[in-house]
Amino acid sequence: MRAILFPTDFSEIANNAFLYALHIAKSIDAKIYVLYSYLEPVLSATHGGQPELLGEVYQTIELNQFEVYKKKTQKLRDIAAEIGMQEVELVFLFEEGPVASVVKNIVTREKIHLVVMGTHGESGFLSKLIGTNTVSVIKSIQNPVLAVPPHAKYQGIKRTVFTTLFREKDKSALKEMLIMAKAVDAKIECLHVLHNDKVADVLLHSEAWQKEFPNENINYVLLDEVESIENTIANYILENNIDILGVVKRNRSFFDRLFNSSISNNLALHSKVPILVFHEEK
Repeated sequence: MRAILFPTDFSEIANNAFLYALHIAKSIDAKIYVLYSYLEPVLSATHGGQPELLGEVYQTIELNQFEVYKKKTQKLRDIAAEIGMQEVELVFLFEEGPVASVVKNIVTREKIHLVVMGTHGESGFLSKLIGTNTVSVIKSIQNPVLAVPPHAKYQGIKRTVFTTLFREKDKSALKEMLIMAKAVDAKIECLHVLHNDKVADVLLHSEAWQKEFPNENINYVLLDEVESIENTIANYILENNIDILGVVKRNRSFFDRLFNSSISNNLALHSKVPILVFHEEK
């Protein structure tokens, strides 16, 4: 059985991402590990001259966090029941530590296939568009991560785009995206932005991919670059009502440009379109 990890802070933005996790889990017959992690504050052992109280303070903090956790988990069960997804198996985890490091441990321990998470934290202090926790998770694990932005509304997954350079290392990510697309009965488009490319060479690469994936319903799209690769992708996604954008985290500069650009189209893209991030095959 496949396994999905869903880190949450129980915010409305996280609950919205939970809908994606539920629908995908049902489609691919997966169970969902729901993770709530917390950080203990650093307290001085000498503060107040009563170091023996320190253990009690930490214990009280943990108990308070656990009480919050217990109340919020029922809300997620209610959400699943409201949309007829109560049969999806939910496993709740309560662990102390930074989100990225806890996620990394659980991914290995529970053999996680996919991580799904919202892109902003509850407290609103995150400055980056995709959210620092999500970026940290993406950079710390090799598994695919579906980052669901705050204004994405689950209405089915009908059209997906996979950006590619037609490199050999992109094929494993495409195969994983094909599995999900088939499971949810979605169309998939392989998108390449022409950037200092020889068109004839790109056409040869796309034809080679078509021969390698002859029985797959893939539409190959080649676009001329307009302003930038990121801007071209954003325009296409928004103009064609794409439900999920799949990208391979090829290198840091491309990844950071795609997620941290301040152009208006990317602001709209990051607030509405879930992004499925794959790591480049080593």
